[in-house]
Amino acid sequence: MVRRLIKYLLYTKLIRPITRSEGSIGQVSWGVGLGVFFALTPTVGIQMYAVALVWALCRYLLNAHFNLPVAIAMVWISNPLTMIPLYYLFLVSGYAVMETQEKLSFALFDNKLSSFSEMESTWDSIVEATRFLIIDLGWPMVVGSLFYAIPGGILSYWITAYMLSRYRQQRLKHNQFLSKGSQTADQPLN
Repeated sequence: MVRRLIKYLLYTKLIRPITRSEGSIGQVSWGVGLGVFFALTPTVGIQMYAVALVWALCRYLLNAHFNLPVAIAMVWISNPLTMIPLYYLFLVSGYAVMETQEKLSFALFDNKLSSFSEMESTWDSIVEATRFLIIDLGWPMVVGSLFYAIPGGILSYWITAYMLSRYRQQRLKHNQFLSKGSQTADQPLN
């Protein structure tokens, strides 16, 4: 049952926005790439705003376009359920690259982040979590996330371009097959 729920959520939240998009393959692929890039950075809570800001800059200043709804859908790869394991992975990777001696166990990291959601005031929770993530853990986590965000964004761009191109070609062939079948069905029998 959990497996079916996960498959359903993956399809409806990640795959369907891509396959139902009317944009060009390039625009959709850029949307996926940028969304995955931001999903793999330690910016949960501001990722959608960051993607929207990049979209506005690209659209109005650079005259470049990407699919905003698809990018926002991809940002949800990192969510409240995946945030703690991803952030810890980023932190450990950053520690390894920066050769930082002050390491943090996963249990302590999980407890610290979970404690912010238990605060009475939402604003206090946001302020304290931001302080902890930026000041206490910031640079190692940002550096560590780049080892996943950059390749993740690039790979997802190319994979999406390839898969969406194949999907649209197959859908076109299927639609042509169906239209040929309906044409012969409309012709009178002799």
